[in-house]
Amino acid sequence: MPNYHARLAKARARMAQENIGLMYLTHGANLFYLTGLQRHEQGGTDHNKYGDWVSGGYIGLEDGVDLVAARMGGSFFEGQIVDKPWFNPTRLLVESEEPLAVLKGVLSRFDLRGQKVALDDRTWAQTALALRRLLPEVEFVLASDIIAPLRMIKSQAELDLMRRAGQVTDAVFQKALAVLKSGVSEWDVANEINYQFKLHGAQCTSFVTAIYFNGPTHEPDILAAQASGRALQPGDSVMFDFGCVYEGYCSDFGRTAFVGQPPAGYVKIHELVLEAQREAMGNMKAGQITAAEANASARAVIEEAGYGPNFVHRLGHGIGVTVHEVPFLDVMDHSVLQANMTFTVEPSILSVKHNPIPGHLANRVEDVVQVTEGGAVSLYATDRRLYVVD
Repeated sequence: MPNYHARLAKARARMAQENIGLMYLTHGANLFYLTGLQRHEQGGTDHNKYGDWVSGGYIGLEDGVDLVAARMGGSFFEGQIVDKPWFNPTRLLVESEEPLAVLKGVLSRFDLRGQKVALDDRTWAQTALALRRLLPEVEFVLASDIIAPLRMIKSQAELDLMRRAGQVTDAVFQKALAVLKSGVSEWDVANEINYQFKLHGAQCTSFVTAIYFNGPTHEPDILAAQASGRALQPGDSVMFDFGCVYEGYCSDFGRTAFVGQPPAGYVKIHELVLEAQREAMGNMKAGQITAAEANASARAVIEEAGYGPNFVHRLGHGIGVTVHEVPFLDVMDHSVLQANMTFTVEPSILSVKHNPIPGHLANRVEDVVQVTEGGAVSLYATDRRLYVVD
């Protein structure tokens, strides 16, 4: 288990240095990272509970985390803190109370004279406006300035959890391959993946499962980012893009398959994608390369082969308690990579309207990797070969 006492101590030390007397975190990734409070899976629509804009964790410079939750669903949070002595008892907000008055009462427990307040990046406007009303003299800053540097470097416990998330993902991929047959839909494959994740102990998917069937009869639709009802046909390439959340940590995975005998030109495209990934991973040595340089090294391989316009996205992104987090392996991020940072490395060559590939085929490979002094190493065991199915 990660050492939450140590994480809170580091955050509070940084708060003291920056003259921050209070940090407000929503029921999300940052609060989970600092305290181990699991995120409550929501659904696909907005969820509005009475007073939920006051909900979250209030962290001061002294020991104890004040947790506020709406009455509806509040038992989830009460159960979560039973084995977490760094929390004070949960303050449930009931419908007979005025949320602003509850917020005022919570704030009264902190001495904020002459100090700043750090807000989670995803704080609701309703919350921020209420805090400004109650604390008119306070300067507000971003909590990510404190927490993001901590989240970038993974501990051994975190790396172990991410490897376990990778093992679950590897196993689910094998189940997904088994359903790949002519006539199956993208929905069928995606639903099998989501079902298998639950069977293998994952909490949920880390993003919407995306399955892409690409071929002569399919128009390129690389921006869909989710499955559709299109049916698999001989001569199609299949791109997988999926991941899970396992004990709070994310996986993100990609492989490519082909239905029938792949053309020689397509096999070369797959080999080129693998070469780009190997080049980037080999260069991702701790303290010796920036995120932008890693991106450029993979992109150069694909550009030199004439497929530059077909590599339409960044090389990858940081990953941990959220599936996309800083730093990003793109042209704009000049962060120097450090040991035990974790990233996705996901080059691709995609058929696009302004630069189509024969047969409208597409290819991608994606691994989560750990940065080391000798380069990046994958946290996955699944072979990166081009999978050929009947």
